[in-house]
Amino acid sequence: MTIASSQTKRPIRIEGEVAYIQLTRGYEAVIDAADVPLVNSFNWHATVIGRSVYAGRTERLLDGKRVTVLLHRFIMAAPDSLQVDHRNGDGLDNQRVNLRLATRAQNNRNRRMNATSTSGVKGVRWHKRRGKWFAAITLDGKQRHLGYFLNTAEAAAAYAAASAQFHGDFGRTA
Repeated sequence: MTIASSQTKRPIRIEGEVAYIQLTRGYEAVIDAADVPLVNSFNWHATVIGRSVYAGRTERLLDGKRVTVLLHRFIMAAPDSLQVDHRNGDGLDNQRVNLRLATRAQNNRNRRMNATSTSGVKGVRWHKRRGKWFAAITLDGKQRHLGYFLNTAEAAAAYAAASAQFHGDFGRTA
C-alpha cells in the first residue's frame, strides 16, 4: 500500500509492519508502519552528515531561520540533552526497535570503525616503533591501553572483551 496525499510530497510505501519513505538522492528511510500518521504530513529528504545519511526535513522558525529536523529525533521526541543512537549504525533505519536515547558518550561508543583504519578492526592499529598491533579503548574521554599483540586477531579479541565489559549494549567491534 502506498500513501500519497496533498500533504505528502514523497510516497510512503507500507509493507506489513514496516513503512518506507522515499527521500531525495535515491535514498529510502525505514520506519514502523505505526509511525506513518506521525510523519506523513512532512516532506522528508536525505541529509548527509559526515559518512552517514539520515532522513530530515527543513522547518522555518518564526525569525525566518531554517533548521533541519532529523526523522529519528522526531520519532523519539528526543530532548536536546540526549542523542538518538541507531543500534545497527544505519541512519536511515528509523524503526523504534533500532532507536534508543543515549548520552553523547554512549552514542560515541557505538561508532563505526574509522574510515582510515589500517587494521580493518575497531580499536586496533599498528604501532610502528614496537612492530606490533596496539589495542586501545576510550573510557570517560581517555584512551586506555589494552596491550600490544603479534596479530590483529589477538588485538581485536582484547578490544572486543573490553568493549563488552565497559561499553555494554553500546559497544561495537566492527
